[in-house]
Amino acid sequence: MAKSRRGRGEGSIFFDERRNEWVGSLSLGHDGQGKRIRRTVYGSSKKAVQQRLADVRARVGLELTAERNVTLAQFAEGWFARDVVQNKRPTTARYYRLLLDRYILPQIGRKRLVEISVADVERTIAVARELRSAAMAAKVRAGISRIFNRARKLGIVNTNPAAATDVPHVERKEMAFLTPEQLRTLLAAAKGERLEALIIVLATTGIRIGEALALEWRDLDMTRRTLHVERTLQESTGPLRVAPPKTAAGRRTLALGKITVDALRRRRANAEAEGFARDHDKVFPTTVGTPIRRKNLSDRFWKPLLAKAGLPPIRLHDLRHSSAALSIATGQSARTVAERLGHSDSGFTLRAYGHAGAHLHRDEADAIDAVLRDEKKPG
Repeated sequence: MAKSRRGRGEGSIFFDERRNEWVGSLSLGHDGQGKRIRRTVYGSSKKAVQQRLADVRARVGLELTAERNVTLAQFAEGWFARDVVQNKRPTTARYYRLLLDRYILPQIGRKRLVEISVADVERTIAVARELRSAAMAAKVRAGISRIFNRARKLGIVNTNPAAATDVPHVERKEMAFLTPEQLRTLLAAAKGERLEALIIVLATTGIRIGEALALEWRDLDMTRRTLHVERTLQESTGPLRVAPPKTAAGRRTLALGKITVDALRRRRANAEAEGFARDHDKVFPTTVGTPIRRKNLSDRFWKPLLAKAGLPPIRLHDLRHSSAALSIATGQSARTVAERLGHSDSGFTLRAYGHAGAHLHRDEADAIDAVLRDEKKPG
């Protein structure tokens, strides 16, 4: 009996007991007559078959560079293997795989690249909007555009039909964040909790959840009151993976306030009692020393903590927004806040968070009113 072992986007892989070897089968789209094109490879292990399928994808991608009769599905598989899998993070690769399998290939996968029109792309975008949302429609448009930009560079097509389509309008969601009063309430509720220091670090530094969960004791200098962001914890359908920050700006050193350092010292004492205080141990692990999954962190700690504090049900990630808005509102420059958050563009930081802290400036606004009215301060 053949035992299927399939991973999303890797093709069909199974163990054939009759042949006593692993078999991999990969769909490469359809030919000009609509017939499905498949390649089959064999190997003594699943890993060997996975590698051979990846080689087939990459090789097909190279072979297609001179093929003007290639369908979008055929070209997209080569593009995915060569440009996405080999150069992007696993989470990004899964994102593109989703766009291809669910939205792009079912609509225009069988068409030849040179035959795909602006109307074809517009229809594909419209279907994505209907099935999901305007935001997903915008992502589908961007995905198609990237595929055609690559095809243009290779001389397969002369134009990019996606470039002639309108970008779907996406309504900007109001950013959720906690006020200073709510942050104080949250920290009071977290007092004495095993992961109290995690909440304080997120609220005072604005680092990403993955960056906080990847912190190791060697990244902290309690004497100098600094924290070094060197890596991030990535989640996928398989094991958790530690990776470097996404950009150069993501690798940074942050100064810590006394409240944060005191909380980390308490966490250190607990870690020593738990047996997880070596240099390479995680600062915020599970009770058995393994990395924490975000869903477990949210369900088992964050949501109960919010309920205990009587605060609205916001995401744990919104502590990053809260920290950024508070920093801007208290007078820190956009450049300084951007550096702390790991943004490479301070303009993005202002656009993303500047408005969120506007309500915190009311005292300053009232003070300006008082000057204009020539009001005297009491006393």
